[in-house]
Amino acid sequence: MLKRAIPLLLSLTLLTGCWGTKDIDHIVYVHAMGVDYKDHKFIVYVQFINFTGLAKTNAGGGQQRVDTAVGKATGETFNIVTDNIYPSIQQMVSWGQIKGIVFTERALKAKPVKDVLDLIDRYNEIRHTLWVYATKEPLDKLFSTVPLLQASVYFSLLGNPEDIFQQSSFIRPIRLNRFESDLNEPGKTARVPYLGISEKTWEENHQKKPMLTLSGICFMRQHEVQKCFNRSKIMGIRWVEEKISRTPIYIKKGKRVVASVIVLGPKAKISYKMNKGTPEFTVELKVQGSIIEVLQPLTEKELIDLAQKTIEKEIKDLYELGRKYDIDMLNLSEILYRENPAAWKRITVDKALPLKKDTLKDVKVKLSISTSGERKFTK
Repeated sequence: MLKRAIPLLLSLTLLTGCWGTKDIDHIVYVHAMGVDYKDHKFIVYVQFINFTGLAKTNAGGGQQRVDTAVGKATGETFNIVTDNIYPSIQQMVSWGQIKGIVFTERALKAKPVKDVLDLIDRYNEIRHTLWVYATKEPLDKLFSTVPLLQASVYFSLLGNPEDIFQQSSFIRPIRLNRFESDLNEPGKTARVPYLGISEKTWEENHQKKPMLTLSGICFMRQHEVQKCFNRSKIMGIRWVEEKISRTPIYIKKGKRVVASVIVLGPKAKISYKMNKGTPEFTVELKVQGSIIEVLQPLTEKELIDLAQKTIEKEIKDLYELGRKYDIDMLNLSEILYRENPAAWKRITVDKALPLKKDTLKDVKVKLSISTSGERKFTK
């Protein structure tokens, strides 16, 4: 009898581990968090997500609306603010599924950024792989913007930017661990994607549908934002960014577009030479392209020449824009720091490389056309 009872007792012991768990619909999950900073106080918004409907959809239960809610709290420190969320929520809160954090432009200052990063470093429930963004939009409005066709915010730009980036590469998303690394790297300018809201592009059920969009980049140095720019101002950033997969260029002759090319996997190399104690940098870029449109008769040589000049101009314009605002958009300072730290210490001012007219000495682009589809070039 005792021998028969022992296996039963052991099985009951193993099952007790499940008795303290909670159902998925008894917990609210933080999907994204927004940080604002005004009058020396933190204002934090949290976007909650309910996974119940999502689970039904993934199990083949058809389209299910996944509800979201937005909460707000204020406090003198980031920790006080997050604690102020709990009293009124009425359910257990999980931070383990958070996918993104959004800073307002005025929150991208040394104190709030360091305070937020310090707490996240100490709080082991939050992963360091969440995505980091900046914005100029009101955070409550930003978090109330949901995807098309009643899709879950779980699949929104806030938590899943990689698929969009692979299809149309321009502004590279950045994870928290990479963001921290860039901020603490001597001589490096961190690039933070900023989110906007597109009000006019989409309609759903014959009504205007606001949608999240990657509007541009905020540049940061030494934990302080320098300036944010719309994507139309910084077209050249894609040629010096990492892991660019697929990006289009529209080739102009005069003021008219004459062709469009899809560029795949551009590889940039930045080097320098010292000239009378001053570094002069060269950007070399190798790209491969596929022709999508040819709107005017062009030889292959003419098209390649126009495309190369388009890319060269975008890179030079990016450098000149950075020089105007004293922002090292090409991260030339980091190249010098890694290869010649002694020269970097001698030349830099407050750890920043002075950007002169001849600091960017040359831009060299080599484009090869891999396919032109069925379109034949003129002879």
